[in-house]
Amino acid sequence: MPFIDRDFINDLPNRVDIVGLINKRVALKKAGKDFKACCPFHEEKTPSFTVVPNKQIYHCFGCGESGGVIDFIMKYDHLAFVEAIETVAGESGVSVVYDQAAKPVDKRFERYNKLMSELSEFYQNQLKQSAAKKKVVDYAKNRGISGTIAKRFELGFAPPGWTNLYDAFKDNDEAIQDLLTMGMLVPKKDKKDDFYDRFRDRLMFPIHNTKGNVIGFGGRVLSSKDNPKYLNSPETPLFSKSKELYGLYHCRKHSRRIDYIIVVEGYMDVIALHQQGITNVVATLGTATTPAHLQVLSRSAETIIFCFDGDKAGRDAAWKALKTSLPVITSGLLIKFLLLPDGEDPDTLIKSESVKSFTKRVEESQTLSSFLFDHIKSEVPFNTIEGKTLFLEKSAALINLVTYPVYRQQLIEGVAQTIGQNVVQIERAIEQSIVDEMPSFNADDYDEIEPPYRPIQNNIVAVRSSSMKSLMSRMISCVINYPTIVNDLESSSVIEERVRNLPKSEVLVELIRYAQVESDLSKDGLLAPFKSKERVYSRLKELSVMEPFLSEYEAKEEFGYTLTAAEKYYERKSTKASILSAKTHDDEKLVMENIMKSKANPASKKLT
Repeated sequence: MPFIDRDFINDLPNRVDIVGLINKRVALKKAGKDFKACCPFHEEKTPSFTVVPNKQIYHCFGCGESGGVIDFIMKYDHLAFVEAIETVAGESGVSVVYDQAAKPVDKRFERYNKLMSELSEFYQNQLKQSAAKKKVVDYAKNRGISGTIAKRFELGFAPPGWTNLYDAFKDNDEAIQDLLTMGMLVPKKDKKDDFYDRFRDRLMFPIHNTKGNVIGFGGRVLSSKDNPKYLNSPETPLFSKSKELYGLYHCRKHSRRIDYIIVVEGYMDVIALHQQGITNVVATLGTATTPAHLQVLSRSAETIIFCFDGDKAGRDAAWKALKTSLPVITSGLLIKFLLLPDGEDPDTLIKSESVKSFTKRVEESQTLSSFLFDHIKSEVPFNTIEGKTLFLEKSAALINLVTYPVYRQQLIEGVAQTIGQNVVQIERAIEQSIVDEMPSFNADDYDEIEPPYRPIQNNIVAVRSSSMKSLMSRMISCVINYPTIVNDLESSSVIEERVRNLPKSEVLVELIRYAQVESDLSKDGLLAPFKSKERVYSRLKELSVMEPFLSEYEAKEEFGYTLTAAEKYYERKSTKASILSAKTHDDEKLVMENIMKSKANPASKKLT
């Protein structure tokens, strides 16, 4: 998405009715020239929340919350800044003005969004009208889904048959192509113009983004004979499973306050909890929890509680979520775990106990550190010397994933307390594990540029699992597709120097130079100087196809974090080589001292 015009942002509060926008969410009463209500951001019986129209601000004299209309919408609706701008403008009938110098909005996305909305209506109508609807209605009733909740989540029905969806759109060639792009139609093998519906005889769950737009679907079978039990839309330009969360839009819309967010396993868990009045709940979409999920969640709540089924799959999912969480934890973010009794899920447990009992379980859920230590202790013979050694080794490997220094130190102290050793001994063991985990130095890693890889998203870079080739490829792809980003990063000399210090960076350096000189170059124009180098030119053409689609801002962020990852990766390789080349114990000791000094005083490499 292009950047919103700065002048438009500054002028927007003057063009909207702050009283009207807030009154849609909080019932205001006239009090002289101002308006009052009980504050939506803290519990109170006497109104202390005041809206001052002539100043276009709000202020709570109880808790101190204050700001303008955009601040209110961000906090109340749990939206990011850009989302809040678009919400305020949309509800006020004001057209958003985008920076004309930015990349224009791809018209295809407008079509895709409209089509997905039409599909949601199609499935909802089938739930009401299909001759085969009885079994899906009976299923919903047996699961305790009310009409209100079904409407809230826009539940629908994909009727039996292979071509219901295709038949509804077959006269519109553009729509058919878009349905293929969205993965809702599947081409038959060896038949170019013959397609079938992806979803058949399933209860349908529309998946919404944070703006409320339908971006994909999930479908549940109605017969135990059919597989898979749940089927999701494939990845599309609108839908990325690793970034989206089912129910987040509804969580923000229907929760007055979000002190914490519960992460459950599936669609029905989210719906079952909403049915019981628990709305601060989301689910991943058939994937393990990702760093992107955690970043999205952390913008909505300071506490994230993973609540998984009481079976092996649920316990495994919880452990994966813990390992994913460790690099993401930062100041103010609390992550907890609730493992349900064996054989129970949120729906069955809340029905057998009560909402109050379930809520108590949630509030008493385990901290991440407690879950981490308990889990490792259960895997080793802890009451033996060997068991404590294994405990230390496993803990050290996980602590090395933590980037937040304060939390890292607390975990170290926790390990020391658990096994009865002092902190210095634990720190030495962790330092040694860093060396042991370093990959061996292999010059062949840098032989050539690799084809495109999936993007490294949302500020979280998998340094250890990414090769230098893949990281370099991703940076090249970003520059080819978004050449203006190199002018928006650091000064040209700094960015060029950082890239040049990496192995096999000559092609990227040249691309950056061309882009800095003439940022309006087309892809072909940018690649033209490489035509004489046939092999390189062929690789660059492959890298010019970037999926999934990124906004210019996302591309800029991704380039920056990928560059940092590449630097860290090369540093690890070089460090390992230095250690291996040390001929004496003193030489090795000197290398390790230098490593620890650099870790204690890391140079800031964040791109702005």
